[in-house]
Amino acid sequence: MGLLAIVLTVVYGLLVNANMNRAAQDRVVELQQNVRFAADFVTPEFKANSTIACLENTPAPCLTAGDKITFTSVTDAQTRIFSWSSTDNILQFSISSGAPNRQPLADNITAFTVTPYDSSNHVTTNVASIKRIDITITGRTAVTDPGLKSYPTYSVTASAIKRN
Repeated sequence: MGLLAIVLTVVYGLLVNANMNRAAQDRVVELQQNVRFAADFVTPEFKANSTIACLENTPAPCLTAGDKITFTSVTDAQTRIFSWSSTDNILQFSISSGAPNRQPLADNITAFTVTPYDSSNHVTTNVASIKRIDITITGRTAVTDPGLKSYPTYSVTASAIKRN
């Protein structure tokens, strides 16, 4: 009986550990999908839209706090707004012709940066000369990993070259 109790204790410990590892891996996969989805969404929106109205950290900064980049579609004349705040860690997106109706695009986003480049691939602050942007999105899992005792993070950088 004592031997059986020891074996069952060891097996139970292995099962609990395997279950914790699986749950941690599921959270990492969800994080990666979340960040990749956001990057894959921003890139084609920029490629198809050519008039940048504002870009954070340029002489044409966005007026609303948290807005990182705003541009207008050449096809439907509606404004696309991508905004992010470090207080709620939510990347938001809005398409509007009037007041923006920001909707969550991705959650647990810890950083969202847009780096603009001109036609010579030099970083630029001149909004009119932007031909390419690099979008870097960093996210973290919703809960800490019990083994690491921290939030696993994942970062994606995507480039979008503006048409025409």
